[in-house]
Amino acid sequence: MSWEIEEIGEDTKSEVIGNNKDGGVINDVYVAVGKNDMYVLQWALDHAISPGIRVCLVHIFPPITYIPSPVGKLSSSQLTREQVQAYINEESNRRKNLLEKYIRLCNDAKVSVDTVLVESKSPGKALLDLISVVNVTSLVIGTKRSLSTIRVMKGHGIGEYVQKNAPASCQVNVVGEEGKKIKKGEAPSQPEIAKQSNRNLFEWMCFSPKFHGEVGRK
Repeated sequence: MSWEIEEIGEDTKSEVIGNNKDGGVINDVYVAVGKNDMYVLQWALDHAISPGIRVCLVHIFPPITYIPSPVGKLSSSQLTREQVQAYINEESNRRKNLLEKYIRLCNDAKVSVDTVLVESKSPGKALLDLISVVNVTSLVIGTKRSLSTIRVMKGHGIGEYVQKNAPASCQVNVVGEEGKKIKKGEAPSQPEIAKQSNRNLFEWMCFSPKFHGEVGRK
């Protein structure tokens, strides 16, 4: 599988690939995934996907600041260019292998799939910027906390934060590990963080090639 790197401009839109029964267009469904989020994608396939809709897997990973070595973690300035590039390639392959299990699940469901990789140290802010920059209208994200835990704890996780601060044009579904959707009103409130430029968090983004039928469908 090959990957492309491209800069995302503010006027970039997500591809529209289907029509609803009333004749209007339907946007892709974006699903945020990490190491153990199969339950999130399964919920999206069961509840948010209709015929002709494509899944866009969103994986956010932190920028490389230190590189592990036999003598501990070292900054890139302490290593040769070849050593740094070798580690970057290793991390890239690790992400590809991680996403393969999610792609296979989409293939099994015969749903078209594409992937979006975003480098950011602030996942919640990155997702909010992605919604704005790419014009996301449907996002599914998981939370590791149960509904009962969310009700009694102060503050909230990334999923609840994104759900609270996303624009009205985007429907954000937060799914708990038990596979149940968490309603927006069930997450406690939290002050909104200061907004920054969208371009700062999207200096580079990785998109896989458009899979269309080859990968998305068997």
